[in-house]
Amino acid sequence: MGTVGKSIAIALGAVVALTLAAVAYVYIGSERIVAHRYRLPPSQIRASRDPSVIALGKHLVRPYGCADCHRPNLQGTYIADFGMTSRNLTRLAATFSDADFDRAIRKGLRPDGTSVAESMPSDSFQYMPDGDLTAIVSYIRSLKPAGADVPAPSYDLKTRWDVLQGTKKVVQAWFPLQKPALDLGPRHARARQMAMTACGECHGTSLGGQGGPPPSPPNLTIVASYDRADFLKFMHTGKAAGNRELPMMSAVARVRISRLSDAELNALYDYLAARGRRLTGMTAAP
Repeated sequence: MGTVGKSIAIALGAVVALTLAAVAYVYIGSERIVAHRYRLPPSQIRASRDPSVIALGKHLVRPYGCADCHRPNLQGTYIADFGMTSRNLTRLAATFSDADFDRAIRKGLRPDGTSVAESMPSDSFQYMPDGDLTAIVSYIRSLKPAGADVPAPSYDLKTRWDVLQGTKKVVQAWFPLQKPALDLGPRHARARQMAMTACGECHGTSLGGQGGPPPSPPNLTIVASYDRADFLKFMHTGKAAGNRELPMMSAVARVRISRLSDAELNALYDYLAARGRRLTGMTAAP
């Protein structure tokens, strides 16, 4: 091999060595984060066999988004936007206790204490009331196991790099960013709970939006500018005032929020409009 050939071989060897070193750095550094075990908090959630509780759980899995990621049958599916496959909850019920479901949904923790918040929006579910969570777990347990079992999501190199850089946050980083929504008293308590859980994934549990330019999810004080009929039409059909289609929200309204009952949607409007007026100083429409 000539001098040029040796130089090329040395250069290629150096590139390979540096690449392997970079991969090792990303893997080892990210593994310290994703393999960290957090303390498992206690849970008082116990599934019920009461048909009314199960029916509530079946009702809530759509507006709360469970059926989006885990499919309406809760058997899991590949989610192209996230590059991962969601778990089959009908199969997971065989190994998860009620407390395991609670910690995964509201605390972002697997039974071994590692974080699942990189792939599960647990931070936006942290204010879900016990009654709603009990109903959802009860509904999951009412389903017969079906479909293929799906292992826990794995971390590819890009995801590990994102975790290492902090652009994909783990449980301890996400949860403090979410704050409770404005409390307007007992009259609006149930609607406030539902708003934080159903709307929190995009608008934040404070309902204050993402703070970026459109089409970033806005502060839901905007609801105070809607009259009731336009709001209800939007939530039922995805058509905003003026028959507009909005990025993401129109689809979310049709697929998720439209599943709420008319009574729930009216209560949601009452709370969000009252919140908007309180925070902006607007007066109620005559």
